[in-house]
Amino acid sequence: MAQYLKDEVHEAILAAALEVFARKGFRSASMAEIASAARVSTGNIYRYFENKNALYEAAVPDSFVTTLQRLLRQRVEAARGVKDLRKLEPGAPYRLISEEALAFSLGNRLRVVVLLSSPEGTPHEHFAEKLVQFLLESATAHFHARPSPPTRFALEELYRNYVTTMGRILRHFEEEQAIREAVEALSRYHLTGLAALFES
Repeated sequence: MAQYLKDEVHEAILAAALEVFARKGFRSASMAEIASAARVSTGNIYRYFENKNALYEAAVPDSFVTTLQRLLRQRVEAARGVKDLRKLEPGAPYRLISEEALAFSLGNRLRVVVLLSSPEGTPHEHFAEKLVQFLLESATAHFHARPSPPTRFALEELYRNYVTTMGRILRHFEEEQAIREAVEALSRYHLTGLAALFES
């Protein structure tokens, strides 16, 4: 019974930490706020976690980040050789891995929000920017394009906005259907814009 209660408190602290990190950012979050959200004393948190960094590492473990990166890489790889992603059938590999990546993100919504929106001061503080560069390079390779410096700059800003908006969608909505609709609208707009830019 004591171990069960201990595990419950541990999970409550992790859930509260994710909620506060996602809402305020890692740097601005305090252990006192996390304790309040978890309905435990601040001192009780330190029985489980040495400091805020240790709490972050437990809430957003490297294994989660590695899995998300793998899914994103597989999604890009599945797009290779596909002329128009918008016309793919539901059973196409790109559609399937896109669904797997989205389902994983839905199941880890607040973790993804922290990575995309507020990881400053954490081991993953460059995650979003690295993702922007990865998507940019993948898009230019997909369309066999060599954009001029001004066009590349514009593309980089578009991808930065895309990644930021994805984080904002996951933060703003909690219901799966609403998230799916918003992500679908963003992706449809994004793919149409890319096709218009590179195929013109």
